[in-house]
Amino acid sequence: MKVFSTNGKFNVFLVFLILAILSSLIGKLTSTYEKDILFKLVLSDIPKDKIIYDKSHDTIMLKIRGYGFNLAKYYFETPNLNISVKKLKESNNTFLWNQKENFNDLKFAFDSSIELLAVSEDSLFFYFDQYVSQNKKIIPNISIDYESGYDSFKPFFITNEYVTVLGPKDILDEIDYIHTELVRLNNVNSDIKIDLNLLKPPYENLSFDFSSVMFEQEVEQYTEEIIKIPVNVLGNTNFKYNFYPKELSVKYFISVENYKKTSPLDFRIECVFDQNKSTIVPKLTKKPDFIKNPRLSSNQIQLIIIE
Repeated sequence: MKVFSTNGKFNVFLVFLILAILSSLIGKLTSTYEKDILFKLVLSDIPKDKIIYDKSHDTIMLKIRGYGFNLAKYYFETPNLNISVKKLKESNNTFLWNQKENFNDLKFAFDSSIELLAVSEDSLFFYFDQYVSQNKKIIPNISIDYESGYDSFKPFFITNEYVTVLGPKDILDEIDYIHTELVRLNNVNSDIKIDLNLLKPPYENLSFDFSSVMFEQEVEQYTEEIIKIPVNVLGNTNFKYNFYPKELSVKYFISVENYKKTSPLDFRIECVFDQNKSTIVPKLTKKPDFIKNPRLSSNQIQLIIIE
């Protein structure tokens, strides 16, 4: 019986304690308070041709009055304070908010249960730039390691050579190209067809009208060919001379499909005569577009001036 009596007294005490706490809480919630609350600034109604890139303040302190019940919601997280740029002055790529002209506008951000008393800042500045579009050339960033005996002999193809970039004009003027993300391919022995994602430059507030391009590259099996080409010496009118060798071998890679399509007429080797030198440098000045890695059998021609 004594245990029951003790438990009963404790329960009565607990009930009165809860009622006291509730009474105190209700009293606080129904009382009027003045509080300094930190708000995060959020801009709205920004024109489509403008973009905000900086501001003098990210937050602002407001003194407000209201019942505890109405103020409680501001204590759990930093609330947003919306400011419409339609009501701000615009000058030198800056939107200006000041207390004298815009204080009353802030009152409409609160319902009738909250009274705005004061603002911590006299002025707020929001800096913007013109939002424009420019076309930028796309540069594929792809590393291809071919299997032995395979290579590409024709230009690659991408679905779009240019991308439209939207962003602040000052930033776009600094961008020459848009690269793709790096892709590495190894032991390639067949045609390539792959999506490449566009790589955004390290700036904020940029967007593309598409995010990737299709890269295509024909891959062919090749063989190595050698052809002999006569050497042409240019530029002399007053000297008798001789030179050797009279012809050089040109070694090159060519696709199996095209290896029968070349002839000596497709190539030309030229040297420039120089009376002060005993050797002159040969250069391959003509070659077919469908060969790769042409190499001359010698990088010098012996020049003998007779008189």
